Amino acid sequence: MTGPGGLELDTIALPLLLAFLSGSVPFTWLIGKARGIDLLSVGSGNPGATNLSRELGKFYGALGLILDLLKGAIPVLLTSDLWDQPALLFLVGAAAVFGHCYSPFLKFRGGKGVATTGGVLLAIEPAIALLLLVGWFIGLKSLRSVGMASVIASVTGICSAVVILAGWPPLLRWLVTAISSDSQAVLGWVLLLVSALVLIRHRSNIQQYYQRSSKEEKR
Repeated sequence: MTGPGGLELDTIALPLLLAFLSGSVPFTWLIGKARGIDLLSVGSGNPGATNLSRELGKFYGALGLILDLLKGAIPVLLTSDLWDQPALLFLVGAAAVFGHCYSPFLKFRGGKGVATTGGVLLAIEPAIALLLLVGWFIGLKSLRSVGMASVIASVTGICSAVVILAGWPPLLRWLVTAISSDSQAVLGWVLLLVSALVLIRHRSNIQQYYQRSSKEEKR
């Protein structure tokens, strides 16, 4: 039986499982526990680098961010060395992001997937990672909210996926530089799926932002 990109399901099952488990290791939560706090019950309640930074400071936040990036990048890089199947890289990356968002070690709670997605894209297609980072910084500067900056980045990812799936040559040549044309469709669908997941994980941030904006307008 074959899966996406013509991959044999019995071939991809093990790397997908290992990538999911890699992504599900809650590094930021473990750092918090080591310092005497439970990120699930303080601040925003999110076991991610932003909440860790708010509770323990920028050093620990940066450490958590790097570890979350690596648990997306490392499975992809290992897969590229062990299997000569480009489409598998995208699926492995998606599995790592899903593991981060729904960690079995935290009763299927988890982070919002931004850093892990960034690590995956850096390992697969750095041009897209750079574009999403630019979107994130624009969102941060204009909206002054880390959560909303991540929303802008995820919307940028969705737009990038549409460009890839539509195959618009002028934009595609700039956006996709590290993979072959045969793998672009799988990349587009996986990027769309992961970006949509990250956007959904930030729905509370969107609600809070608009509630805050409404209160400010009434003043």
